[in-house]
Amino acid sequence: MRKSTVILLHVGYWLLYAVVVSLLFALSNETPELAFRDWEDWLTILAISLLTGLISFYAFYSWLVPAYLPTQKIQKFVRWGLVVTIAVTGGIIALIAVALSVLLSVVFENFFLIRLSVNDLQILFIILSLIALVNGILGTSIRGFIAWYADIHVKETLANKTLRTELALLKAQINPHFLFNTLNNIDILIEHDAPRASLYLNKLSDLLRFVLYETQADLIPLTQELDYIRKYIDLQKIRTTNERFVKLQIDGPTDDVLIAPMLFVPYLENAFKYATNKKVSDAIRIQISIDERQIRFQCVNVVDPGKTGLGTPGGLGNDLIRQRLTLLYQDRYTLTIQATEDEYRVTLLLPVKAHELSAY
Repeated sequence: MRKSTVILLHVGYWLLYAVVVSLLFALSNETPELAFRDWEDWLTILAISLLTGLISFYAFYSWLVPAYLPTQKIQKFVRWGLVVTIAVTGGIIALIAVALSVLLSVVFENFFLIRLSVNDLQILFIILSLIALVNGILGTSIRGFIAWYADIHVKETLANKTLRTELALLKAQINPHFLFNTLNNIDILIEHDAPRASLYLNKLSDLLRFVLYETQADLIPLTQELDYIRKYIDLQKIRTTNERFVKLQIDGPTDDVLIAPMLFVPYLENAFKYATNKKVSDAIRIQISIDERQIRFQCVNVVDPGKTGLGTPGGLGNDLIRQRLTLLYQDRYTLTIQATEDEYRVTLLLPVKAHELSAY
């Protein structure tokens, strides 16, 4: 939600609040049409009600809701909410008794607050407590509505970015150059080693099926993503007899870990695009390590002379990838790209449980 819209929502709320308090003040008089003749009483009631409401509303809105509700600390939220309500009410009563009564009694003769009895103060305490509590509840509701609306907007934006990413990935992964080269290599292999050719054909089929169908989900098991990477590397290695051309290392537990699909693949394809000398050992080095806190992906590839355009890995721009990462993980990821004349290094750190978090 835009900041200007939020400001208008707050201004509208307090204007409506002032109107409601004024109407209740008028209706509480025996002659409502003459209630505002005692304008100093009306202003005092309005000021006290506004002060009570403002403190309570923004104590809930700006402190209690962001501090406790996102982490589902309901008991602490309720406990501190009651403390705030009582403290606000007691503070207002003290302010009335000590400051307002003395000050305004000098200006207004027979000022009505001076004449309040102990019983009247008790009633005033109850009324102000209700005002504080109601404003606290409304502050919570408005903050929750703004957070809900922002969450909807983020999800819609993410859906649009994901769609753009999927289209870009389809162009990058299922393009005629990659597909025809792979099919041509499999066709040549059929004449010499039919069982091996069939194995590669199945891997290609799995690859296409994964990109077309599995990537529709917001989150997939990390094991599926790693399976895709292994098969993609195997298909790329058909064109070389150098078994050490690519080095893939995976460390740590992968079960029960979820990840957004196709986050690593653009950098993987970029590595094959620019490391074309198949005779070089460890021309592409991929390391993926997982622990209880994070997933660490690193892809390093040598840069062949004459190759340029490393800023757009796999046909998918770095800006678009960063936008998608930001939408998925907010500020809980780290992406570092280092490019030299000899190599291109990408390091991506992702929190393992980021998909379980939300923020108000």
